[in-house]
Amino acid sequence: MSLVRLSQADAGETTELHVGDTVELTLPEVRTSGYRWHWHLSDAVRVVADEYVRGDDRSGGVVAAVGEGPPGKGGVRRLALDIVGAGRHHIWAELGRPWEPQPHRSITFRLSVTDNTRPNG
Repeated sequence: MSLVRLSQADAGETTELHVGDTVELTLPEVRTSGYRWHWHLSDAVRVVADEYVRGDDRSGGVVAAVGEGPPGKGGVRRLALDIVGAGRHHIWAELGRPWEPQPHRSITFRLSVTDNTRPNG
């Protein structure tokens, strides 16, 4: 079991994982603009945490706690996921405003998951 960190730069790529791994996905989000990330996940991916944290260090790591930094400054949306099933899976992320019919942006993360807990043969 390991922790795999993904960011916007990993969109469109295939990430190799194992059942039991944890994925931490961070995406930039400016809450004052009204835009929010919405997720579409397969059944083999379980949400552990979904939070907004103000501030980032441009590499996806969070450096400011909620309530710190100037008003209106952007932050990151952090999604922690447990991988519970083998196979090929997708995480679809859509950035949009609730009152607009179409998302402003859509990105996909591809996951290729193997189950090392099962013996071969």
